[in-house]
Amino acid sequence: MTPDKQQRLQESRYQFPYHYIPDLDDDGNFTQVRTLRWGYEYLAYVRYVLAKLQALTFDTLLDAGCGDGRFLFELRKLFPEKELVGLDNSEQAIRFAKVLSPNAEYVLGAISNPVLLRREFDVITLIEVLEHIPPDSLAEVVRGLAGRLKPGGTLVLTVPSTNVTVARKHYQHFDRPSLEDVLRPFFTVEECWFINKKFAGVKWLECLLTNRLFILNRQRLLNWLYRTYEKRYLHAQPHTAKRLCALCRKPAAS
Repeated sequence: MTPDKQQRLQESRYQFPYHYIPDLDDDGNFTQVRTLRWGYEYLAYVRYVLAKLQALTFDTLLDAGCGDGRFLFELRKLFPEKELVGLDNSEQAIRFAKVLSPNAEYVLGAISNPVLLRREFDVITLIEVLEHIPPDSLAEVVRGLAGRLKPGGTLVLTVPSTNVTVARKHYQHFDRPSLEDVLRPFFTVEECWFINKKFAGVKWLECLLTNRLFILNRQRLLNWLYRTYEKRYLHAQPHTAKRLCALCRKPAAS
């Protein structure tokens, strides 16, 4: 193997920071693996939003509340020539994003800060963010989003549904009417899709994927489980959805 091939092989491994997987915690407990119980659900709705973005025409995109940059990482694969910017008020999250998804610009701060970003974008994405914002701050945040979007621009967002119990780290969940109330008067919800269907077998699926007894590593079975979920349970009705995805429009300049 030539040095160039060796280097390329090593670079390919750095798609994930695998050196961080084995760990000893503060209590001296060893772990060899890390899991995300709802990872299949996360990946499915990320892919859903990406498909919606592929139907849009844009040159610039701001991912507000970008967290560790995973969504921008996926965006860059699809849109190598677009201007992609991530914004988050967590310094730790921005540090992760710059390392794990370096092919984007990152800004530390709040969307409501009027002097933070002195430019407007064609599209803003807001993926699982609104539920983390205190209700008395929502109007200010929505105003900030509108201020960063070009007239006639598009806001694409996801939020947890009111069909799901509000998580401890969330302030509230949404249905379409309550989401429209929050976004008014700065945005009009043009389309709303209901995704991540609640179904009886979800506990069995999650036990197969994440448990203390074994690690499921049969690739064909893993692929079948995920594809089955995406085919049968990604799309939902208003009363069965765990999540809403909305395409919103800022009014065009008069």
